[in-house]
Amino acid sequence: MDTKQKSPRMSRLSDEKKKIKEDEKKEKAEVDLEKNKELKCVSNYDKTEILDYMPRYMDTFWKMDTRISGSKVNGLWMLNQSNYNKGLAFTLNERRVLSIHGLLPVAVRTMGEQVEVCKNLLATFTDNVQQYIYLTYLSRRNRRLFYSLLLSNPDRYVPMTDASGSLDLLTVHRMLHSMGQGLYICIKDLGHVSQILCNWPHRCVRCLLVSNGASVLSVGDLGVDEMPILFSNLHQNVVYGGIHPAYCLAVMLDVGTNNEELLQDPMYTGLKERRCSEKLYDQLFEEFTLSVMQQYGPRALILCKDFEAQKAKKQLELYRARQCIVDVDFQCFAAVALAGVIVCNRLKRVFFSSNVFLFYGAEAINIGMARLCMVLLKREGLIEMKAREKIWFFDANGLIVLGRKDIPEELLEFANQRDPIFDLVEAIQELKPNILVGGSSLPNSFTPDVLRAMEKSADQPVIFALSRPLEQAECSAEDAFSYTKGHCIFISGSKLPPLKYANKWYQPGHCTTSYLVAGISCGVILAGFTTIPDEAFCVAAERLASLVWPCDLEKRNVYPPMRKIQCISLQIAEAIFTYAFGRGLATLYPQPENPMEYIKNSMYNPEYRMNIVDVYCMQNRSIATTESRKYYTLDI
Repeated sequence: MDTKQKSPRMSRLSDEKKKIKEDEKKEKAEVDLEKNKELKCVSNYDKTEILDYMPRYMDTFWKMDTRISGSKVNGLWMLNQSNYNKGLAFTLNERRVLSIHGLLPVAVRTMGEQVEVCKNLLATFTDNVQQYIYLTYLSRRNRRLFYSLLLSNPDRYVPMTDASGSLDLLTVHRMLHSMGQGLYICIKDLGHVSQILCNWPHRCVRCLLVSNGASVLSVGDLGVDEMPILFSNLHQNVVYGGIHPAYCLAVMLDVGTNNEELLQDPMYTGLKERRCSEKLYDQLFEEFTLSVMQQYGPRALILCKDFEAQKAKKQLELYRARQCIVDVDFQCFAAVALAGVIVCNRLKRVFFSSNVFLFYGAEAINIGMARLCMVLLKREGLIEMKAREKIWFFDANGLIVLGRKDIPEELLEFANQRDPIFDLVEAIQELKPNILVGGSSLPNSFTPDVLRAMEKSADQPVIFALSRPLEQAECSAEDAFSYTKGHCIFISGSKLPPLKYANKWYQPGHCTTSYLVAGISCGVILAGFTTIPDEAFCVAAERLASLVWPCDLEKRNVYPPMRKIQCISLQIAEAIFTYAFGRGLATLYPQPENPMEYIKNSMYNPEYRMNIVDVYCMQNRSIATTESRKYYTLDI
């Protein structure tokens, strides 16, 4: 028997050892893979190291000219590109040079004539669905004509593009979907977000409107169905703020949905899974912000919209120091509400520090407004402790006070020292607030007893019912005026008609982000902010408050008329632009001597451009006779 031959038992032991070692290697490899997948921004040092050594592509932030090179001009391509298509506005010379002669009818129309045709066609449609479908089609066929139509009468045509007020339009938009209308970044794309941003055809992006569709208009989780709402917001940025549409990009972070109807809907176009864990979401958003910095630089504006209150607060805290990031609901909506309070104080000629705020609910608007109030209170000289005594929060479980065990994480910073109170009416009687802010999404939560308590608490109470849509509002304007005996100033999150009380007409204020988003975005982009402090939104709120007309104040409307929104946005942009240079936050150099003229000259002009260059002769002139030579020498 061969002594070198192994026994069956030893052979089995050897195989088992090998298998154990292989399993250990596999486990180690999986652990290493998971570690590599995780983001490495654990400490400030790691974050700094990643930002310092991260490869940057060419910074195109200050690129103002969006025209393509003449060598790339192709007639058929231009007919199929919404940014370059002119329709019947192509001249006969352009049609011949671009080889599209015969592909269009012989008629040549001006921009004005095309706009009139569009207006006449829209007038034939009988409902908002038809109008929305046509305008969506027009935006994808001829973008300059689309924006010329909107600019011809913003009050009439911009609301037609807004799908936020109708679930039917959001559903219809699924069937209108076409590529090239924004970016969809799925949680399954984790680790490859930069590659997706590279797929966007325009390299001069300066404003990104991003959402995860989790908290839309107090309605709830809409998933990727929120994309048309982002489009309508970008249209407002172009029309009201004058931002070039090529600079704007809508981004949907598809991390799933918790809406059972959408999960069971065969027409839903998003990821049909439950929303991912908070850890995975944080990784995706971190990678997204780093990819934006890599592709477009730190001055690219990230506008966050319709995130959960906790995520909105967390994202601002993490990224505002290193990137230009704004939350529309958390900051812009809050600044508009703050402007209403400033107007009320000017009417009574009192300081801002004389106010006592009671916020009902933990929505983003309440938290954002409370933070801006803290900034203004400190600016008036109040210390941190005294400023906090002016701001109180109340939720479904009672007053937010120190020692309460079930305080939501996002409200911990506003917990004050006081005995607990579990009834809203009792809280009003004890705290004596003159401003009651509702952002709870609980309809009719401001009962008649609550409104009567506010009437006794202040001479002219200010009542905000900001939950949207109108069916979710905390109270109606009629109830507010009736139970406060006509003494209140009422501000709603929805547009309301005039109200008659005691033979006098009143106009409830309409608190909407449309007043500020476009103007702030324009000012931030043109100045080249890299970070936006809370004080900037206070500056915008004060400028908005200064634009209210006396005739509106007589009706207790604390906001300027929406028909002047373009002028309002221009004023807001100028205030932010000037503030940036005053605080050393601007990166534009040199500083323009006349900020208003600089902003006006930088605004988007939807007029058509000439797509072909002039033809000129490069040969020497041949002159036949002496007489002709003398003539050319003397007269030419």
